[in-house]
Amino acid sequence: MGKGSKKTVCPWCQTEIVWDEETGPESVCPYCENELGAYRTIHIGLEPEDESAQEVVEGSECSYCGETTVLAGHQTVTAETFVPVGALKPPFTLDVYLCPSCMQVQYVLSELNRRRLEKEDRSDNL
Repeated sequence: MGKGSKKTVCPWCQTEIVWDEETGPESVCPYCENELGAYRTIHIGLEPEDESAQEVVEGSECSYCGETTVLAGHQTVTAETFVPVGALKPPFTLDVYLCPSCMQVQYVLSELNRRRLEKEDRSDNL
């Protein structure tokens, strides 16, 4: 890196961008072509801010970007918000996972409701 040049890291693709002080920083990443000045950050508690912070629960790989998702919360589904067409009948709870890299959200049937559904399936097959 020559004298008078600076570097930054693209928050989207994590590529190091070297720019010249005379021309100034890039406004668009030359690799992924995302706007560099419009990057938004969401803090999801990956690092405890105080002693009452909860442990981060990792989920599966994000189907969009491949990063590991983290548990963001739980959503209760009721008869008013869900019309069943099969074995899954409300009320039930979904675990909501968030990808901290691309902000995709994934829903997974909670462990308790998975066991309940398996138990109902076994009793139907007897």
